[in-house]
Amino acid sequence: MNSQMNRRIASAALIIGFFVMWELICLAFGIKDIVLPRPTQIIYTLVTRFPAIWPHAIQTLYETLVAFAFGIVLGVALGVFVGSSRLAYDVTYPLLIGFSSIPKVAVVPIFVLWFGAGTVPAILTAVTLAFFPIVVNVATGLATTEPELEDVMKAMKATKLDILFNVGLPRTMPYFFASLKVAVTQAFVGTVIAETVASNRGIGKPDDDRKLEF
Repeated sequence: MNSQMNRRIASAALIIGFFVMWELICLAFGIKDIVLPRPTQIIYTLVTRFPAIWPHAIQTLYETLVAFAFGIVLGVALGVFVGSSRLAYDVTYPLLIGFSSIPKVAVVPIFVLWFGAGTVPAILTAVTLAFFPIVVNVATGLATTEPELEDVMKAMKATKLDILFNVGLPRTMPYFFASLKVAVTQAFVGTVIAETVASNRGIGKPDDDRKLEF
């Protein structure tokens, strides 16, 4: 218990120390706000401009959560399809890895042309980023299930669905939950990218009235 508490204290101290050093470095070297704002300035801006930021934050949160939900559904479905068959895994997995390496910002203009600027392109971009980690991890979890467990189930006259639900998916859960931590981050990144390119709402929306002063 004491060891766990000490780790938490050390982690909190490291985080606080990071922001303190950030603040001191900006003050010591006279770094301008437009280049790297100090943490205290960021907090002050968030507090003073909260009424203006709040609607955009809600929009981004909505798009991120919707995209995350769709990413889970699509990712699990495709991951089960790919991972449940060795042939499908060997054939499809390299293609999935290739698609996941494509810069997703490149697909935003395509979505804008198809659906117009706004919420839909942001959600689609976020889904595109979010579901790849889930697909890859679920497929990997199913493909690496011990053959001995499947042989035991087959000896008990189990069907493929029985093996999938009683052996495959339970063994895949650690992979699945690990992928969720990556997927939700990717969904947020995709949402902000799409909002930056073409959106009227959201925290990624460009501020046309902002003036850069160096």
